Amino acid sequence: MNEHSSRSHTIFRMILESREKNDGSMPESIDEAVKVAHLNLVDLAGSERASQTGAEGVRLKEGCNINRSLFVLGQVIKKLSDGQTGGFINYRDSKITRILQNSLGGNAKTVIICTITTDALEETVSTLQFASTAKFMKNTPHVNEVLDDQAMLKRYRKEIMDLKNRLEKNQIKCNSELTPVQNWED
Repeated sequence: MNEHSSRSHTIFRMILESREKNDGSMPESIDEAVKVAHLNLVDLAGSERASQTGAEGVRLKEGCNINRSLFVLGQVIKKLSDGQTGGFINYRDSKITRILQNSLGGNAKTVIICTITTDALEETVSTLQFASTAKFMKNTPHVNEVLDDQAMLKRYRKEIMDLKNRLEKNQIKCNSELTPVQNWED
């Protein structure tokens, strides 16, 4: 709400990929799967009432777009916080929700930090309501792996070998527990 305000959302997005290092000692233990993680650091511009800012022209249009994207983000988070399974959540209504779909929609650990000011009571109440809703969002993070054909084949071979070993152990155990059959003719 001042001349020096950036009036924009900022997203710093980093995609991290990692793979187990093969030191040569156990070449069969590594299946060459690539683990992928996305790190999104987001700084959202705050919502402002046009009547309070006195903005005109391009600055007013920017403020309207920011307020709209914040409204859509709030609606998406509200739907995710309701606890209802299923249902359609429209991430496409805003660029910010589309970009953050993976972070919001389940497979992520999400931390939201909301800052408030004592200078604007209505915006502070709105921010606190948003934070209160966001804390009920449920995510189910799991490890993202990207497997090429060679890594998948290696993993399947290892699984087949493990199953064969278990089967052999069970057969040996079953054979040792069987009692010899007596010949009834004697």
